[in-house]
Amino acid sequence: MAKCIDNFVQSPPGILPWIIGDAPAARDALAKYSWKSPVVVVKIIDSLLRGIAQVVFAGNPVSGLFILVGLFVSDITCGLGAVVCSLTAIFASKLLNWPNATIEAGLTNFSPVLVGTVTASLYPVFFNQPLTAVVWGYMILASVFSLCVSGGLGRILAVYHIPAYTLPFNVAASLTFVCLRASGYAADDHSSPSIPPPTAASDVEDQSLDVQWSQVWMGTLLSAGQVWAVESIAGSSLVLLGLWFCSPILTVVCYMGAVVATFTALMVSPAPFSSVYAGVWGYNGFLAAGAIAFFMVPTPRNLLLAAINAVFATFIQGAMSPVFAATQLPVFTFPFCLASVVFLATAMAVSPSSVRVTSPSFPELHLVLYSQCH
Repeated sequence: MAKCIDNFVQSPPGILPWIIGDAPAARDALAKYSWKSPVVVVKIIDSLLRGIAQVVFAGNPVSGLFILVGLFVSDITCGLGAVVCSLTAIFASKLLNWPNATIEAGLTNFSPVLVGTVTASLYPVFFNQPLTAVVWGYMILASVFSLCVSGGLGRILAVYHIPAYTLPFNVAASLTFVCLRASGYAADDHSSPSIPPPTAASDVEDQSLDVQWSQVWMGTLLSAGQVWAVESIAGSSLVLLGLWFCSPILTVVCYMGAVVATFTALMVSPAPFSSVYAGVWGYNGFLAAGAIAFFMVPTPRNLLLAAINAVFATFIQGAMSPVFAATQLPVFTFPFCLASVVFLATAMAVSPSSVRVTSPSFPELHLVLYSQCH
């Protein structure tokens, strides 16, 4: 039975290599064609979709398609932001002579994807104004900037075998929001949405006891969509469905990270828990757990570290939220990045070097290859 499973994961039959895992058949077929060939449009679409899915470590165009549909279903502007900023990054990376394999895997455009979706979603909330052509211009520039930051940080962190995660997005998005505010693109009557209005201590005590558990569980689901800053049941469901095509293991681990983070948030976030119910406190845990399960072989020890990483990311979010709110900024995915850099280094320190995945693909394949060598 184990041998049959190994064979299925490494050499899936029929059409499956085109749609599951990291879709190796599609990748290999397109790699045969030059970027100057008539097939370039298909190559661009494939890179765009893989980049959208790479946000959650799923280098699969089918996953990206489901997620993109989920973005458009949730918020058309967010979907457009993902497409525009992703295309910008693809063209910029070709002009900057990035390796073709990196572009084709979507690794150059996943941070720009977040620049597009998060800015499109949160700018109207934090600035009390609709998106304008000027803001779209900022988004396009920030996409190019995040691409450059990705190259620099990736080179620095590669020495320690640690990825840059979405740090380039965080840097680019933070600078974009600060510059937009400094340029006068915020309404005068703005009040930060990140912190609820002050309440009396007795009121907080009463409200903290009044947890809506059904809404808490809803928050765990909405966390999937909040990775791209959209709050939608349909969108979040499509995210999980798309991620399942790439890796059932990754899907389960990411969702469990969202569950752990959401319940942890009940301890570190102030009542009332409306932001917890909206999934705002679960998306960093979603990513934090997935990061360990993707870059390390998903052994029981590493899955435990993934759960602890989700808790750690939530505590970091609890510490950072008041600080960022004071400067009228969202925390973006800083908590996930900071926690995951530390915990990936921890996982590498306490596990055999063979457990660190050197050429990430998808967890099922990582597990099979590891088991064959041990």
